[in-house]
Order: sequence, then C-alpha cells, then structure tokens
Amino acid sequence: MIQSDRRAFLRRTGEVAGIAGFLGTTAAGLSGCPPTENPYIIPAWPWAYSALDVERVRKLGHQSFYAGGCCFGAFDGIVRALVEAVGDPFDKVVTGMMRYGAGGAAGFGSLCGALNGSAAAIGLVSDKDTQNKLVAELLSWYAATPLPTDIANEYARDHAYLVETLKTDEWLESSVAGGELCHLSVTNWCLTSGFKESDIQRSERCARLTGDVAARAVELLNANLAGTFVSENPLPS
Repeated sequence: MIQSDRRAFLRRTGEVAGIAGFLGTTAAGLSGCPPTENPYIIPAWPWAYSALDVERVRKLGHQSFYAGGCCFGAFDGIVRALVEAVGDPFDKVVTGMMRYGAGGAAGFGSLCGALNGSAAAIGLVSDKDTQNKLVAELLSWYAATPLPTDIANEYARDHAYLVETLKTDEWLESSVAGGELCHLSVTNWCLTSGFKESDIQRSERCARLTGDVAARAVELLNANLAGTFVSENPLPS
C-alpha cells in the first residue's frame, strides 16, 4: 500500500512538472523569443519639444473637442501635433486621461478645460520654471482676450475645420471671460450672445475656443523654444 501511494505521488509530480514545462515553452513560443523585460525606456522629463504649426493645432484642438470635450481637446490636439512632427515618445501618451476636465473638471465649472489641457501639454515638455511662466501667460491671456477669435470663426464659416459636420458654421460672437473659470467664461458668453448654455451654439463656441487656447499655448512654446518669449499679459493685480 505504501509503495503504491509512493508511485502515485511520483506520477502526479511528474505530470505537474510536465504541464509547467509545456506552459513555459508555449509562452516563449507565442512571443517568438524567451520572455524578457520591456526594452522601451521612457525618456526623462521634460520631453523634448519641437516647434509646431499653430494653425494645425488650432484645427486639431477643435476636432478633438468634438471627440472628448475641452480639456481632452486641447491636450489631445497638441499631443497629436507632436506625434505628427516627432513621433516617439509622444505616440505613447494616453490622451484619454484628460477627459475628466470637460466643463471645468467633471462639469464643476472650475478651471476652463481648454486651459487645463493646454497647461498639461506645456508641462509635458517644459521644466518647472518654464511651465510657470508659460502657463501664467496663457491664463492671463485667456482672461483678457475676446474668444472665440476671428480666425476660429473664419475656419467655421469657410468649413476649413477637420470635422465633417459642424454643430453650426455661423459666426459666433466673442466675449471676454474676465477670469480663468469655465462658469465665468460660459456665463459671460451667454450674456453677450443671447444663447443658452444648452444651445449647440454654445457647444460650438467652446470647440472653437478650445482650438484657440491650444494654438496660443503652442505659440508660447514656439516662442520659448526660439528664445523670443516675452510676457504680454502679466499676472493681474
């Protein structure tokens, strides 16, 4: 009896070892080579920036708004332009993580999503000091600039944007936000234009604004890269 149990135990042990060996061989065969560590190394931050076409970014930001809102639109538009211009490592960025920022972060009306996404893109390719000066300039510019810009309205009128069907191609009135908050920006625009927040014109206005803000962020990055950056909108008192 004892001898029989011993033989059964050895037989089961051999079967388990055989299965383990088979699985290991199969895993190696599926990959074409023995398992190794991922050879890709993420570059050190900040990632190297390359000058971008401002108008290309304006159109990409507008298009990406249609796909995921203002924060995603600005971030994705800039990153997509960097993928087109540079490729690696920007093609590894998961831009969908920025969808939370629509409507001032989950609809709370706080920091404008277009600013949020553009600031994140600036942060991806800038050290801390550069981030601070460029983002501060972007926020101050946003608070004082009539948006959407005439360029954005012209693209819509001429059907020069990248989306096949616009929410509306009409010329939309511009307004000054007077601050960096989504609810300020949208409220002031609604008061100026006469449209409601729920109207398609408001949604299209924010799509054009998203492209404008992403384009301005790239203008600042380009100027910083060229050594020509000058603050035109200092922090307001």
